[in-house]
Amino acid sequence: MNRKVLILNVAKSDFREIKSYVRTQFGESVWKEVNQEFQNTIRNIGLNAEAGQRIEELGELGQDNFKTRLVRQTKIVYAFDEREVLVHMFIHEKRDFRTHLLKRLLSM
Repeated sequence: MNRKVLILNVAKSDFREIKSYVRTQFGESVWKEVNQEFQNTIRNIGLNAEAGQRIEELGELGQDNFKTRLVRQTKIVYAFDEREVLVHMFIHEKRDFRTHLLKRLLSM
């Protein structure tokens, strides 16, 4: 099933931070590779959202429609239904997900 993928503005901000970091630390050619990996993964999420990894912290709350996919060391966190996928955040896998989620929720 092909779902429409929408990236929330707050996730776009996360993505811009990643872009800036990768370009500064590793250069434009590495960024082009990483960006292509993100684009491919996002396209695959639209095709098969169910295949992502379950998020334990949200599953405990009954939110089984939230999943993650990994691109290098960055998790793409998204929710989905029958028609669309909403990308909520891009987060480095070494960051504490609970703390980041709580900050995100409190800032809304």
